Amino acid sequence: MVLRTRVSPVKKEWLQEFLQKTLQQFQTDENKKWFQLVVLDPILNHILERMFPYIVILTVLFVLLTVMITLTLILVFIRVPAALGVVAAL
Repeated sequence: MVLRTRVSPVKKEWLQEFLQKTLQQFQTDENKKWFQLVVLDPILNHILERMFPYIVILTVLFVLLTVMITLTLILVFIRVPAALGVVAAL
């Protein structure tokens, strides 16, 4: 069951005015800097601190996988001509 409420025009205008004033306040450079220093920076620092070990692990795994693929390709290309030579000699 969905309850529907009607918002009176007076409340709607008040809400729009409030949001407009709030957005205007956030547009000032001083408030942007404050918001960045107090809210965004701590959140981003926390997220990066928590994710750093996983980023390091993924990087190491990627490098190891790349080295293993490269070595495998080198071994395949070195041994294929030798195997073809043996087959051709028969």
